[in-house]
Parts: sequence; structure tokens; C-alpha cells
Amino acid sequence: MNLVDYVVSLRNGNILIYSFYINVKIVLIYNIAQKLLESKTDICIVNYEKFLKFSERQIIQSCNDTSYVIVFEVEKTSELPPRYNLVTSSVKLNKDFNDIIRIDKISTNLYKALNSSGELFLFSVINGEVVEKTLKTVHEEIIQFLREFGGEVQINDVVSIISRKYNISRDNVRVELAFLKDLGLIEIRNGKIILTQLL
Repeated sequence: MNLVDYVVSLRNGNILIYSFYINVKIVLIYNIAQKLLESKTDICIVNYEKFLKFSERQIIQSCNDTSYVIVFEVEKTSELPPRYNLVTSSVKLNKDFNDIIRIDKISTNLYKALNSSGELFLFSVINGEVVEKTLKTVHEEIIQFLREFGGEVQINDVVSIISRKYNISRDNVRVELAFLKDLGLIEIRNGKIILTQLL
């Protein structure tokens, strides 16, 4: 399931998406709204004027008692209306949400979204759309290798085995390990690679 579908699947709850990347949040809101409008769900955006300052695309709104309420860019819980479904903010608000999704940038146009239960979503923003990304085979192989050996292996062993198996240089294996570390899937400590999350 991609990030947009995941958020839409929780439409009866309330979700916080917090990130510093305003353009990513705008594209997410637009993509989520499009999905909901396709299923004949009314959309209501609180702070719509602020949304339009950052976005060139308008969203058809119909604010009523059954609308899906999106609250765009609040900084304090006191700014929240009595009813809401999706909140975006650059800070983690201290409020009970059904799910909290944090979005961070990994590299040029590659983002990770991590929800409260540790589920990871990788995506890019291409032509105003959220496009799901997946791990490369070599990344999955490294994770599988770590799982087989209890989640902790000497870095030299991983580099040697993956280098031979994929016929790539040891330096390239280290680059791939750094990428997995940036994703938060592994830690590198005391010459060992430690699996931090199971996918």
C-alpha cells in the first residue's frame, strides 16, 4: 500500500503529518483529496487561503457535517477545529491522533514517511504526484542477510559477501549501507551492522 492509499484508508480517524517539506505536504494533500473526491467524499480545508499561497492547484471544497476535514499547517493544538481528519504541521503536535506520520528527505527527490507503528513508505514527487518507491534488490538482500544472522553482523562480512554476490565494489556496498542507515533501517556501531526495523 502506498502512502496516499494508507492515509485514505484511515479517513474515519485523525492523522497528523508533520514535516518541514511544505511542497511535499501540498502534493500529498492534493493526491489524498483527489482520491477522496473520486469516491464522492466532500473535502473541507481549514486554512485554505494559506494552502493556495503555496499551491497553484485548487481543490473543490464542500464544507459540511460529513466532509473530510484537512487542517493545513497549524503550529499549536489550540488552532485545531473541533473536528478534523488530517492535520499537517512542521511540528509534532501534542494531541491524541490515530496515527502520526513523519516525513523526512533522504536524498534528491526521495522521501521517507514513517508512521506510529514503524511502517515505512518511500516516495518521490514527480509532476505533482506522489510516486511510490521501493528498495533495490541489493538493499533487500542486505536486510535479509541481517535477519538470517539475528540482526547483527560484522560490517566487513556484509561488505565482502554482498560485494561478491552482486559483483559490485566494496565502496558501492558501503554506499548502499549508508542509504539504509539514512532510512533508519540499520545502525552501524562498533564495526557491526545492526538491523533496527523489520520490513
